[in-house]
Amino acid sequence: MGPFEYMILFISFIYTIGLTHLLFAMTRMLRHRRSLIFSWPHFLWMLVALVNLMLNWIGGYDLHNVEKLPLPTIAIGLGFSILLYFQCALVSPDFEEGESYDMRAFHEREGVTYIGVVAILVIAAIAVNYLEGLAFSIESVARQNLFVSAMLPPAVVALFVRRTWVQISMPLIILVLQTVDTVVFYPVLEKVSGG
Repeated sequence: MGPFEYMILFISFIYTIGLTHLLFAMTRMLRHRRSLIFSWPHFLWMLVALVNLMLNWIGGYDLHNVEKLPLPTIAIGLGFSILLYFQCALVSPDFEEGESYDMRAFHEREGVTYIGVVAILVIAAIAVNYLEGLAFSIESVARQNLFVSAMLPPAVVALFVRRTWVQISMPLIILVLQTVDTVVFYPVLEKVSGG
C-alpha cells in the first residue's frame, strides 16, 4: 500500500460520513414529502455540498502517483475533509426533537452557517491547490484555481444578500462552475504508466 492509498483510506471515512448526512436528510425529506415545505435555495445548497464532496474526492486522485506524502500534506488533507464534512452535516437537517419539515425556515435559520462553510472551503481550496501544485508539480491543480476562485463571489454574495433569487442563482452558478471544473480536469481517471 502506497502513501496515497494509506491516506485516502482514512480520509474516505470522513467523506462517507458526510455523504451519509446528505443522503439521510434527503431520504427523510422524501419520506415526509407530504409535510415538507420545500425550499429551492436549501435544495441547491445541498446539491452544492454533494457535488463538492464528489469533486474533492475525485480531485484527491491527483496525488495517486506521489511517492512520499509529507505530514503537512496529510494534515491539510485531513483538515480539508473535515471542512467538507461540516458542509454536508450543516446543510442536512436532523429532523430530531420535533424539528419541522419547513426547509424554508431551516434555510433562513441555518443558511448563513452552511454558506459560510462553502466560502471557507473555496478559500481553503485555492490555497491547497496552489500549495499542492508547487509541492508536487501538478500543473492542473494550480489551473483549477481559475474555476475555484470564481466560486468565491457567489458564496460571499449569498452570505449577505438574502433575496430568494440570489439564494437560487448563487448556488446554481457554483454548480455550473463545479460541473465545468469536473469535465475539464477529470473527464477520465486513469493510471499513468510508471505510477
